[in-house]
Amino acid sequence: MASDRNRILMVLLRMGRIILFAFGIFTTFWFFFSFIGLFIGIGCFFAFRESSWSRHGIVLAFAAGTATLLAHVVKSVAPLTMAIMSSIAILVLYSISSTILWIWHRLERTTPSMISELQAAMKTVPMNLRRLLILVIIFSPVLMWSSVSIDLGVMFDNRARLLWVHAPSTVITSASFEITVEAWDPYERLSATYKGTVQFSILSYNLTSFNQIDNSSVTLPSPYTFTGQNFGSDIAYEIQDGKDNGRHIFTVTIETPGIHYILVEDSSTGNTYYSNPIVAKTASELSTMIYWGDIHNHSELSDGTGSAAHSFFYGRYIACLDFMSLTDHGEIMLFGPSSFDVLENATNAAYAPHQFVTFHGLEWTNTDTGHYTCIFSGDELLKDPILSYLTLPTTDLLWNTLDELTAATSCRVLALPHHTTQKQYLQDWTYINPKYVKIVEVTSVHGECLFEQRHPLNYVGLIAPPPEYTNGTSIIDAFRMGYRMTIYASSDQHDGHPGHSISHTPAFVGHQRPFSVWHTRNEHPYPGGLTAVYATELTRDSIFSAIERQVIYACSDHGRPLLNFTINGVSVGDGSTLYVASPSTLREIEITLAQDGSPAAAFHSAASVTDNWFPNWNAQIEIIKNGELLTRIGINQPLVNITYIDSETITGTSYGSESCILVNGQYYINGYSNNPIDPDTLNTSGADFYLVRIVGANGRYAYIGPIWVEVNS
Repeated sequence: MASDRNRILMVLLRMGRIILFAFGIFTTFWFFFSFIGLFIGIGCFFAFRESSWSRHGIVLAFAAGTATLLAHVVKSVAPLTMAIMSSIAILVLYSISSTILWIWHRLERTTPSMISELQAAMKTVPMNLRRLLILVIIFSPVLMWSSVSIDLGVMFDNRARLLWVHAPSTVITSASFEITVEAWDPYERLSATYKGTVQFSILSYNLTSFNQIDNSSVTLPSPYTFTGQNFGSDIAYEIQDGKDNGRHIFTVTIETPGIHYILVEDSSTGNTYYSNPIVAKTASELSTMIYWGDIHNHSELSDGTGSAAHSFFYGRYIACLDFMSLTDHGEIMLFGPSSFDVLENATNAAYAPHQFVTFHGLEWTNTDTGHYTCIFSGDELLKDPILSYLTLPTTDLLWNTLDELTAATSCRVLALPHHTTQKQYLQDWTYINPKYVKIVEVTSVHGECLFEQRHPLNYVGLIAPPPEYTNGTSIIDAFRMGYRMTIYASSDQHDGHPGHSISHTPAFVGHQRPFSVWHTRNEHPYPGGLTAVYATELTRDSIFSAIERQVIYACSDHGRPLLNFTINGVSVGDGSTLYVASPSTLREIEITLAQDGSPAAAFHSAASVTDNWFPNWNAQIEIIKNGELLTRIGINQPLVNITYIDSETITGTSYGSESCILVNGQYYINGYSNNPIDPDTLNTSGADFYLVRIVGANGRYAYIGPIWVEVNS
């Protein structure tokens, strides 16, 4: 009986060891948590007497360390793919070599082999040298892992480096409103230790002349000293002890109509910080308000970070968004069916009419024809059928499903293409459905895709483009094909910070909370964008309708500029089309810009300031016509109003056969497309299109348009 129990116990121990080892292999694919496989491997090395299991353990540790290192260092392959490939390659090679050595060892019974010679040679090595070799073997994978997984600055430096001042973009004169002042550390996180004193002033401009107003009537907060901690925190906003912890809300009232900046002087850094510009008008003059949002985000329900509830909290209270959507990948959520209910419940729970708007959303992920983030106007998430590439593998099935939903309910849907020029997810414009595809994402944590990545007008870049110049993937190419979409921006963040991703700073690192098992954070070096919407009120219906009507513009980071663009009085939205009497009709292009005064973020660069910092107002206003630069106008003021006359004949433009490729007698928009097309259909039907891009010297970009100009037939 005792021997039977011992045998059963030994079998169970062996099975447990195998299961633990298999789990360790699985964790080598994870982001920060690949340390689990590292520790399991080192544990096997020390815990088991069998030399074979010691070898297994150290190989597992090397697989974990190497996979983590390569996932961060190699940029030509997606990090998760690199981690899986390298880990499996090490383990497979080890298995093959172990099998060969085992066969060789069996042959040794009759034939002397190299193994015996190696074993004999090892016995001659001094013990101290052998111990040193063992230490090197053990610590090498630890060093590989920690070299990219630990950042002491991110871990311990939470001191305030600058202030961010947020205000509503539009306010009613004589009505009080809230502004938020946040102290940011070097990684754009709230500084829990900030204890500086702030004082307020205002800079004002006339609404029509744009001249500075010297004596505007305003009620500003009294000087205030922040309260905080003695030690920093990477999630200061979760400290609930009654102290400010890097964030305080103040009340302001502006009586004078105009465009205003709230200025905040900081005793800690010695600098004065500017808010975003604020339009103040009387209630009768302010027919629409400007609201800012982020409608493309991910959480731990798919390949992101943090819970859905955390995401909505952060978006509303820390990023100061007016509206947002969580759009997790339906394909990944299929593996946790309850995820759809969690997402739906969290989205509805966070919705607060007239305070914070949330939209139900999911992402349909097809690597062949392009990704679509789908957002819904209603109060329910589409769950039957589930919106995923695994259940709806073609765009036709996607569009049919949306047709059925909108026909059977009052729900409306928008499908949003994004990172269109990235090789792994190249957008095939020939598959889009204009009924749902009304806006297109120009910039995100992936970079900018207005132009092809090697085009001379592409200044920003985008991660992992195709190795060669590829026509037919950029947003400009889609416009040339005649697709009348409007530009928007979102973060597409995966780091738990909707509306203000910090993965472009060193805080993408694995120990930055919220934690993530995915490698998505370390492949996103750009700041995430935001979209401004002109709407009558802050409700689901009003905001969704405004997005659907395309009355929007975009910014490349957390900034919130004011931007307006008209041609002969016609603005962006509601068709964005100016009809003219003849091809020679003059087009008066008017652009009004009030720049955001906050420090900007950029590629691999956190927002930062220097001593005696002052906002960099230098920028270029680019008017892009039919995909080419029409003019570039330099500015050096916070507020400008520009007029430009275009007298060139309206000709329209096309994508055309010269931009396509010909394969077996059929045309395709590029070599990645599998959908043959008639190139004669890829044109603007004689219309010219214009859009505006603001290129800030500080790294901040803003976008609006296009507006289409066609001859009235």
